[in-house]
Amino acid sequence: MFGKKKQVTNNASLKRVNHAPSIISEDMRLTGSIISQGEVQLDGRIDGDIKATHLVIGTTGVVEGIVEATSVIVKGKIIGSLNASEVNIKNNAHVHGDIFHDTLSIESGAIIEGNLKQRFEKENLTLINDESKPVSDVKPLINEDDIGLSFVNKQAPNKS
Repeated sequence: MFGKKKQVTNNASLKRVNHAPSIISEDMRLTGSIISQGEVQLDGRIDGDIKATHLVIGTTGVVEGIVEATSVIVKGKIIGSLNASEVNIKNNAHVHGDIFHDTLSIESGAIIEGNLKQRFEKENLTLINDESKPVSDVKPLINEDDIGLSFVNKQAPNKS
């Protein structure tokens, strides 16, 4: 009104404004993707992908799609891949798909049909000793007297 421009909100710039978890109750069924900057408690069914910081799939919760989160607790069912830093699969949970994780906890009674693949973070290599020795201080592994030696690897005969 009066010449002010309306601000258009973009889904990519969602900001976390409150700290209450988003709850999808048992009687809810959603079709589509969900993106949350916070915690999601899923007790219903989602036919689509979920991307959240923290996800709890309750005993009645079902996801048919790709799950991406920092931490996931699975008590219900996932049909699709799971990609999270910290994965905790409780007893009676069902995961039908590959799990990509940094840390993984599986309770007895859980059913997993898929591959478990640990994600590897980039290793930071540091030089332990940066002082190099002069060539005169380096000792050879084989002396000049040993040049005529040969080594043979003999394997034990097969016992059939």
